[in-house]
Amino acid sequence: MSQKQHRSAQRRAEKRHRREVERRRARTVAQQDGPGAPGVLRRRGPDDLVPSVDEETVVHPYLSHRYREREFLVRGTPWRWRREMPGFWTHAEVAALADDALLGALAERGLVVSRAEVLAHIARMPAGGSAWRMSRIHWLPAVRSRSLSAPDRDFLGLAAVELWRRLRPEAPPLESLLALLADADDLPDHDATGRLGGLLRFLAAARARGGPDSAGEIGGVRLPLGEECVRLGIRALGLADDHPELAAEAIVEVEHWLGQVDLDDNNFLQRLLAMICDKLGRHPEAEERLRVALAQRPDQAATRRVLAVHLHEHAGGERARLVEALELWDSARRLDEADESDEDFVEEEALYQEIREDIVESLRLHDAAVEAAE
Repeated sequence: MSQKQHRSAQRRAEKRHRREVERRRARTVAQQDGPGAPGVLRRRGPDDLVPSVDEETVVHPYLSHRYREREFLVRGTPWRWRREMPGFWTHAEVAALADDALLGALAERGLVVSRAEVLAHIARMPAGGSAWRMSRIHWLPAVRSRSLSAPDRDFLGLAAVELWRRLRPEAPPLESLLALLADADDLPDHDATGRLGGLLRFLAAARARGGPDSAGEIGGVRLPLGEECVRLGIRALGLADDHPELAAEAIVEVEHWLGQVDLDDNNFLQRLLAMICDKLGRHPEAEERLRVALAQRPDQAATRRVLAVHLHEHAGGERARLVEALELWDSARRLDEADESDEDFVEEEALYQEIREDIVESLRLHDAAVEAAE
């Protein structure tokens, strides 16, 4: 199989997984109130044009806030954003305030609190818990002087994160972990190695915290660890040729999370790791991972396709492997419901036929060589 065919087969498997992720995400959003994604802005009255990130329930509010900073202040139109949400603060602006200035800014918003009181509030939260949640539990009810605007509510959350970091550096809040993820996303699109390194640091730090508990939470918050592992795997696959050492590090990191994430994510991760192993020349390991994934979910057509491609490319002169490759390829087609309305249907149909013909031709040449030798 040519490199072009191999890349097309990989893209097909990845595309189908992304569609499933988006379908699951859409179902989640449909069951919740509020905006469905961090970038969706709902207009309010003249005094509160954009809602607080508290109302964006799909991801953690801290990540939503960092998303706003990135998309509207860095990549967007800063003057328009500042006009529509006066009083908006970035995490860096809050971090630049001295302790007294930070406590004074809280007092201006109706919250008079001392360092000792902040430490007492931290002590009431789970170890490594969310500072943003702490501000909602212990601070918002104490603000009685006036109704807080959306930017002021978000300022309280950012201030809680910063004060927790400073006052308890030995046991930082959950947001210190989330900041690693946000920092990676802040990097420019062309810095693929930097983004991959950021994801590695985030997952390693999550693992250092002990990973998710029995409820699937870290510090009392459920994080999308499966999706981040998938993002790491996809980035590692794209960089495996030029940065094999980073790809190998990604395999080791993702290996720690297999079995702790959603079954669909776990199955896709096994396929991703197998494709990375193939690129690194670790072919036996790639095949082992694909067979594990197939045993976990025999109904997954994508796994059958990737394993078929692998067996064909690494048949080693064994007819049985070529026969298995053809059987897997045909069975994947039977499991796969072709959507003729899909814009890629014609291309995918041609690719399917082309790869099948390649496998059949390899079988024919093998049999011809055996017959000639006899």
